[in-house]
Amino acid sequence: MPPEWVEAGLNTGASPLRVVRTIVLPLMVPSLAAGSALAFVSCLGNFGIPAVLGIPGHVSVLSTLIYQRLSSGGVGALTEVASLSLLIGLMAAAGMVVQRLGGGRDYRTGGAILLWAYVGVVLVLPFLALTLGSLIPAFGVKLTAATLTLDSFRYVLFEHGAAKRALANSLFLSTVAAVGVVALSLPLAQALARGRSRILTALASFVDLPYALPGVVLSIAMILLFLNPLPVLNFSLYNTMGILVVAYLSRFFSLGLRPLVAAFRQLDRTLDEAAAVAGAGPRRRFSRIAVPLVFPAACAAALMIFLTAFCELTVSALLWSTGNETLGVVVFSFEQGGDATLASALSVLVFLVTLGLMGLADRLGKNLPPGALPWRN
Repeated sequence: MPPEWVEAGLNTGASPLRVVRTIVLPLMVPSLAAGSALAFVSCLGNFGIPAVLGIPGHVSVLSTLIYQRLSSGGVGALTEVASLSLLIGLMAAAGMVVQRLGGGRDYRTGGAILLWAYVGVVLVLPFLALTLGSLIPAFGVKLTAATLTLDSFRYVLFEHGAAKRALANSLFLSTVAAVGVVALSLPLAQALARGRSRILTALASFVDLPYALPGVVLSIAMILLFLNPLPVLNFSLYNTMGILVVAYLSRFFSLGLRPLVAAFRQLDRTLDEAAAVAGAGPRRRFSRIAVPLVFPAACAAALMIFLTAFCELTVSALLWSTGNETLGVVVFSFEQGGDATLASALSVLVFLVTLGLMGLADRLGKNLPPGALPWRN
């Protein structure tokens, strides 16, 4: 938004409030609509927050209602939860349309003090409370030098079987998702960056759906798809680690594809053309020229996928089975079982790992093209 417009309004004698009302807000309506729609879609499919805070108070939202009906009714409740998932999907699709129509503008503000205050309220204070809650022997005990203990950390790291399995499972699923998505995205991203195939462009528009739609919708779709044995192979992925692998690959594919497309678009095409003139085939040009040049972006995308998938809950809550628990599921189970100190300790560990991975991705992303890392835009 050109600052001259605001200055012109002020110079004509208009008050700051009138400038905001008559100049700033009308220009920001599309972006305000897009931001509101994005928040709407994100909240619509959120499971962790309403599950931890709402279920104990008997306050249901659609995502937790689906979880409760499927948990209590088993496979027999699939018809009902499928209908509820379709309802969420339609509502989310409407929000996505509004978001796409309103996006594309860039507005920057200088409210640094307000921004830091917001970060303190929504991030620093909750993490401080989480840390303090993990250092006491039981919920409600006052933290003093005499009551301070690391027993919760020791228990979740070395003694609790499900927590140890969950750590291994989450590391495996996050690694598979990160490596698998990047490997599958590389050739597709190059083709999309060149913009030569309308079919690929049309297909790529659907890549965002598994990530943008609520996770419970994806979970129900996976259950319906893999409940029966696979044709020819004659085995079912339901209640196995395989269904989680497929769900994670689908869920996070967009996080790998978009940064790589941005990276490929930054490449100088004359390098590829020179190699083609020298007689190098498409595969050799791809492996020897394109991939090495976008390798930093690929690493950043892989780290982004890993840290997003590491404590995923929305999809895993409906797809996990005994022996295939994930960290998000175990934290949720601790909280639902009344083991708040154990849930806090495991959450602190997950937070620290995620923070470290974000720092690593940020260091790798300093010289990446815009869009490679969301927080560097």
